[in-house]
Amino acid sequence: MVGNSPAAAARYAAARDIPSSCPATSTVTTGTAYGFGSLGTSRTVPRGPDIGGGPPTGPAGLTGFAPMGVLDWWPGRSLALASSLDDHLLQPQIEPWVDNHLAEALFVGDVFGPGADRPVSRWEAMAVPAMARARHLIVGTAAKLPLEEFDGPDRVTPAAAWMQATDGQLGTGVPPALGIGLQSPWQRMAGTIDDLVFYGEALWLVTQRYAEDDRPQSMAHVPYDRWTRDERGSYVDVDHHPIGNDKVVCIRGPHEGVLRFGAPTIRQATDLERTAADVARRPLRFELHQTTDLELTKGERADLIAATRVALADNQGILFTNAAIETKAHPYGDAALLIAGRNAAALNVARTVSVPAALIDATSEGASLEYATIQGRNFQFLDYGLSMYLDAVTARLSMDDVLARTHRAAFDTTALTALAPAPTGTPTED
Repeated sequence: MVGNSPAAAARYAAARDIPSSCPATSTVTTGTAYGFGSLGTSRTVPRGPDIGGGPPTGPAGLTGFAPMGVLDWWPGRSLALASSLDDHLLQPQIEPWVDNHLAEALFVGDVFGPGADRPVSRWEAMAVPAMARARHLIVGTAAKLPLEEFDGPDRVTPAAAWMQATDGQLGTGVPPALGIGLQSPWQRMAGTIDDLVFYGEALWLVTQRYAEDDRPQSMAHVPYDRWTRDERGSYVDVDHHPIGNDKVVCIRGPHEGVLRFGAPTIRQATDLERTAADVARRPLRFELHQTTDLELTKGERADLIAATRVALADNQGILFTNAAIETKAHPYGDAALLIAGRNAAALNVARTVSVPAALIDATSEGASLEYATIQGRNFQFLDYGLSMYLDAVTARLSMDDVLARTHRAAFDTTALTALAPAPTGTPTED
């Protein structure tokens, strides 16, 4: 069920039930705006399972038809978030770098309305300055930390090739449907951490293995909109072709993704930003106060208001009135309340993403009384926020199907915690 209101449930049910039957597959023209590949190509898209389960049904005497609704045909994050509320549904996904935000904005608003019971997209979250700042801090910091291999306390040299190799990590080749290009270690980790922050999981594809132990030699990050799971839990690409569970490394994050549990906070911050923008555009509301006893009709009042709007727009805010009309300007929006509200929203974003408030320029009560060095703030950021994402990555990459037994992966955090870090970054071996 979507949201807690009957109206939201009705909108969701209507979106799923119209039309009553559609083909089980359809040929669609895809484009880069939807993350499906090159512009203008066509492919057959299988439909997902029904909400209610059961075999496909259709008009009497016809086969190959199954009940579908608007959401079944929509390729963006709006469907994924709506569907994710029913755990048994397939979940199409959205790539962190290519977001069909216009389609989401129009479709989600029409189906779910502007209230607090609608899904939140990554694009909407990134439109909140505090969320964008928090994301940039987490992703940018984690991506620059080199991965190292250890055997107990001893560093392994050379480390596994996939850790820092700059050959693009494509190995012996990747399926075209996964949309993977050459990846540097920085790009691979940036995409991984971004997925963990917003969606709670990330996927790597093993593109080459060592002949002696069959462990990964090269691995690449798979964009989030290029893979999903079928009804059996197997990994498939956007064309519903099996990827192979033995060919992927799925990294589970420390939570289910801020787009899910942090949706109320993101919506609140979005509303405050929208209100602040409206106040900036129209800081005053004008009252046309009549000073005579002549009674105006409803149409005459409407004409007077319309003429005033045109005059304000055409004359750079300058009006002319006669003795019968007095203009009164009323300030709109409490500046102090807006500032405090936006700061409170930024604090909630910091708490949601687990980033120290000071790092995203949000001020908590009593913060001015605290003294902190840059190194102290970095330690606080590492210990109470960044580490849970780093630990999720290294815990998965230290398992026996990736590294040899007793070996583990770890991030070198010297660049973040040293008093005098190397100006050109931590040296790494290719």
